[in-house]
Amino acid sequence: MNLNLHLTDATDLRAEGYVLDGRLFAEVRWGFLDPATRLGDSVLWGTPEMMRQFAELAVQAAIQAEEEAAWQARLAAAAAAGSQVA
Repeated sequence: MNLNLHLTDATDLRAEGYVLDGRLFAEVRWGFLDPATRLGDSVLWGTPEMMRQFAELAVQAAIQAEEEAAWQARLAAAAAAGSQVA
């Protein structure tokens, strides 16, 4: 499976859980172009266990991105301080 998903602060996310044929499913929807017709619907679904694992990995990725941004900011500040001294 290949999933390419770009989320921004403006992305509309919705969650739903349901039972189908006696099995539990969790679902995340995003990108409604027209909520009345559900055109442009995009869905990620799976068992609750797999969706929780996906959520944990998404949180881990967000933390790593924030740490990388902080590291890059420190490097840039150190480089700027070093160039101003010279």
